[in-house]
Amino acid sequence: MRNAPSRPSRRVAHALVAFASATTFAITFAIPGVAHAQDDTKKDCPPGSWFCGETQPPSAAPSKDLQPLPDAKAEAKPASPPPPVVVYQPPPPTVVVQARDAPPAYYYVPRTPPPKREWGLNLHLGGLMLGGGRDSNAGMALVGLGLRFRPIPQAALEANLDFAGGRDYNGYRRGETAFTMNGLVFLNPKNRTQVYLLGGFGWSGARAVDDRDGYDRAEYRYGYFGAQAGAGLEFRLSKAVALNFDVRGFVRGRVDDDRRSNPEFVDGNGRSTNTSGGGLVQGGLTFYW
Repeated sequence: MRNAPSRPSRRVAHALVAFASATTFAITFAIPGVAHAQDDTKKDCPPGSWFCGETQPPSAAPSKDLQPLPDAKAEAKPASPPPPVVVYQPPPPTVVVQARDAPPAYYYVPRTPPPKREWGLNLHLGGLMLGGGRDSNAGMALVGLGLRFRPIPQAALEANLDFAGGRDYNGYRRGETAFTMNGLVFLNPKNRTQVYLLGGFGWSGARAVDDRDGYDRAEYRYGYFGAQAGAGLEFRLSKAVALNFDVRGFVRGRVDDDRRSNPEFVDGNGRSTNTSGGGLVQGGLTFYW
């Protein structure tokens, strides 16, 4: 009768069988891997390795079928600001200054407007002072008018026509008509009250009647030429109206045909003369245009 093997021998046998099965299984899978590792030159596999992986990094060339993933850093960057607006401005023009001599100084002298010419109509009243004569009532009143031309404010020309009546030096009743030409010089023409000097000459004719009691009412006619001079004031009431007052002295002589045969003045000693003189005071209004 065979003795049954012991229990430890069984365990050894099972262990060997399991080792042999595992070895066979490992060899079966390892042989294709080794062969593949030896054939592929692009793989870095040590001899006898069971598994072989790629040790070199894959090519950086992008694949035609695959799109690269977006860069996370690029996505994290903030958006860049828009480019600045550029405004083009042309450069300022180039100015070339050429030095030259300064022009001579010009002094502006304002033009004085020409003086306004004035015409005036003068109406006046006056009295003749004849001095003491044979008749204490000697004296004559005068009324007249004058046409005045004033080409400049400083001067004027005036023609006067006067009528006088009263008692003359001899006490005769006399009527007289005179025509005179006078020049006037205004000393302060810019003032409202103006002082003027005058001078001129003139002619006059007189008719005298001896109407004294006991006389035969003889009639005498005289003709005179004489000169006069004086001074006066003109006060401008407005631009068109002026009030005037003046004093004049005159001297005259007879120019008629009877001056030698019938002298005008004869004194008690028999001396005679045909020259006379006197004073004239007059005032009036002048209307200018």
